[in-house]
Amino acid sequence: MPSHELEYPKQPYSTVKRLNDRARYSLETIHGIINSSPFINVAFQDSTSPFPAVLPMIGQMGSFSRPSADLGDVLDLYLHGYVSSRLMNLSRDSSSEGIPLTLTATLLDGYVLSLTPNSHSYNYRSAILFGFGVPVTDPAEKLWAMELVTNSVVPQRYQNTRTPPNNAEMQSTSILRVKIKAGSAKIRSGEPHDERGDLNDEELRQKTWVGVVPAWMTFGEPVRAGYNKVEEVPGYLEEWRVEGNEERRREAYEAVKEVVKPKKGDDDEQLASHRAIPISPLTRPAYPSTRSPPNIRSLIQARNNSSTSEPRISQYDSNNPNHRYWWSACAPSLTSLLSHSQSYTPSQQSLHISWFRNNVIPNLGPRPFSSYRLRSPLNYEGSPYRPTWNFCSAPASSSSSPKVKGTLRFSFEPIPPDGTTAEDPTNQEGYKRLFPLLAKECQGKGETTADLTWYDEVKEQMYLSPEERAVLRERLVPGQLPPEHAAIAIGCAGEKRVLKPYFFAGPKSLVTGFYEMRPGREEPEVKVYLPLMQVFETEEAVIEGLEEVWRGFGWGELGKGGYGEAIREAFPHVDFKKAPGTHTWVSFSYSDRTGPYITVYLAPRFQEAYDLGLREGS
Repeated sequence: MPSHELEYPKQPYSTVKRLNDRARYSLETIHGIINSSPFINVAFQDSTSPFPAVLPMIGQMGSFSRPSADLGDVLDLYLHGYVSSRLMNLSRDSSSEGIPLTLTATLLDGYVLSLTPNSHSYNYRSAILFGFGVPVTDPAEKLWAMELVTNSVVPQRYQNTRTPPNNAEMQSTSILRVKIKAGSAKIRSGEPHDERGDLNDEELRQKTWVGVVPAWMTFGEPVRAGYNKVEEVPGYLEEWRVEGNEERRREAYEAVKEVVKPKKGDDDEQLASHRAIPISPLTRPAYPSTRSPPNIRSLIQARNNSSTSEPRISQYDSNNPNHRYWWSACAPSLTSLLSHSQSYTPSQQSLHISWFRNNVIPNLGPRPFSSYRLRSPLNYEGSPYRPTWNFCSAPASSSSSPKVKGTLRFSFEPIPPDGTTAEDPTNQEGYKRLFPLLAKECQGKGETTADLTWYDEVKEQMYLSPEERAVLRERLVPGQLPPEHAAIAIGCAGEKRVLKPYFFAGPKSLVTGFYEMRPGREEPEVKVYLPLMQVFETEEAVIEGLEEVWRGFGWGELGKGGYGEAIREAFPHVDFKKAPGTHTWVSFSYSDRTGPYITVYLAPRFQEAYDLGLREGS
């Protein structure tokens, strides 16, 4: 979010005239009202009709180009509609700027009952936006917006349904992106206000009840569909329903409190007790559980911890500073590499980025700061995330005219939000809990359940038992026991993801004497790893060396500057004339099936960036 509060410019058509002390122009306030409303009223003009049209639609504020943006940032409004609806047809026929639209949303907080009908009122929050709408044509942006809007209805619903949308659904749905030009909000809260003469009428006051009837939208108990086969209401749905009801009830009662009229120059902090719920523009999170009564929290926790419920992966939260840091640090390079690999459609790229945001970012632990340094063994500098780029000959290519296929994989070491503990310094318990959850997320909705039998067996065998620890301590110098770290890799295969567990089993190999396990093979398959940081003097030299290898294989543009261009775009802040660090390792292997297979291991160098003074938002 910006360091100062942003406001929409006051235009003649957007400036509040009557009771302008209730006016608000801050982006955060206006966007919060829009995102908290179940419907957005969209007004437009059809030249074939003498009357303007107004339609209730579903929409959400967000930013495709800056997914980590929050409510206080400049955002677009995404509207969901049918492909052949009148508004969508008009938008396709409009000018390049788009079809002019006026959009409103209102939240009712209470009925204000006074001594006279003329003084009756509502406690409310209303917002109005003015902008131009254009159809979204980029498949990646369209898919992102469909997830955004779906999760604005019920948080996490998109991830818990059959996704991605099929071709028929993509073709029948249109998304309208509205560029906002101006906007304003108007908020009324407090008790009734009556004329002095009526207040002095004792007889009137003795017979007329005055006050506020708080009002809020309430969601009832879910009702099963006839073909529903899930016995229990999902935890994410029940939490959203119960806590959302309580949050709206609280806001309605707080709106009864008299709000001090802001003086000139005051900001919206004076309305802190009566602001719209801060909804993330990316994925609308569940209402904060700390605001719900203890008995409600206990009810939800009991349901989620019951034998019929399963633990869930922590969700991305744009209000979490650790999540924001890792997203802004990791997403640009991964997005660029996915694009340059030329192996994924825009829709597939969007799917992988969205999955990465929702499932990996929340598990990277604390961001680096003065008292917390990154110490993961994944990279030299200790960062817990690493992208890798794999290259091999494309299946349809020939030896005389080889073509290269590049695929992406990203690895990370799961770290708790507050870092590891002395009881579990390598977060093995967290790893064991997270991996099955990720396997379920990787399998895709409606697909065969992942079989974790081998994983469970290997997991138990790869970690040292207490007896094996004792044996190893006798063989090593005190204090030199290698840690039993583990990492998780996710390969991007088309629109799907392939999960790969890593066990850094140095201690186990020292105890058993075995260094590779492969069913049906007595000899290990040779794979050579070259530490690039110890061989080359600069990043430029690494790129030149790799491109020379690509040229030797006849891998087209990759060896003619294409690789260097991709890496420089993915890591724009790296000084490539200095010592390597972004390129860490390269591995070489060969098989009759794939031919040469090369993997380049990359490191975003987060700790180094922190030490150089590059903080969040810099």
